[in-house]
Amino acid sequence: MKIALILPEAGKAAAMNEIGHFLSRSGIEKVQPEGWLLPEAECMEPQLDALYAHYARAPADILLFPSGWQGAELATRLAYRLKGEACTAAAGADFDQRLVSKNAWGGALVATLRLQNNPWCLSVAAAPGAESWQPEIDFFPIPVAEQKPDWLVECTAVADERASGLAEAKFVLAVGRGAGSSQAMEQIEACAIAMGMQTGASREAVMHAWCSMDKLLGMSGIQIAADVCLAAGVSGAPAFISGIAHSRFIVAVNSDPQAAIFRHADVGIVDDLLPVLAELQNCVREDI
Repeated sequence: MKIALILPEAGKAAAMNEIGHFLSRSGIEKVQPEGWLLPEAECMEPQLDALYAHYARAPADILLFPSGWQGAELATRLAYRLKGEACTAAAGADFDQRLVSKNAWGGALVATLRLQNNPWCLSVAAAPGAESWQPEIDFFPIPVAEQKPDWLVECTAVADERASGLAEAKFVLAVGRGAGSSQAMEQIEACAIAMGMQTGASREAVMHAWCSMDKLLGMSGIQIAADVCLAAGVSGAPAFISGIAHSRFIVAVNSDPQAAIFRHADVGIVDDLLPVLAELQNCVREDI
């Protein structure tokens, strides 16, 4: 079984760590894959053409792509061109049984899919905080044509809204519907700054416009691996939990003692979030 890793030239190390985490979860510890290095491009067509041409010269059974929409799009479209099969955000695989697993229904279920035709084109699930993975590997730069497709008239680069540092933050205050209002959110963000924490939010808080989309935590947002995550006023829906599950220590604050968030927390506090945050802020001041 030949495995090829499709890696961006920029961010190669992080992509390799994610793929290494996927292979470890799949029970593949000793593997010597090839690394296919892709330069950045304004659109996917030149990259797809280059991968298709390289595959014709050096076919592989399994093509693994990093997480994110770029990896998912490349995996899906290349599988179609190669008449193979694709799966996005794959969490693990049993290559002997030809099975791939991934989270479904907002993280409430795990779906197991049987793939048939080779090659498999899999984009892996995000793995924040994944251990460094540096196997002995041969890297092959994939030449990508600079010429744009005929149908592409103009291309404008837009800054990534998520480049806020939340994904790399060591201390995160994650807030949900329990905040109650945009005014309360301003108080909460002030507390977070005073405690040296980054602020993240659940989908409910974001959709109420209490904070911006770049703060969204969860399956469709940012996934963190913080040293400490303080989840305040969050119910604990599976889609949100997937965004904080990799944190090393989770503290939950909720006025409902039956809230699902407590099942995922190392420490639980049953109380309203504002007075708890105010007291924690006082404690931090005293320590300083």
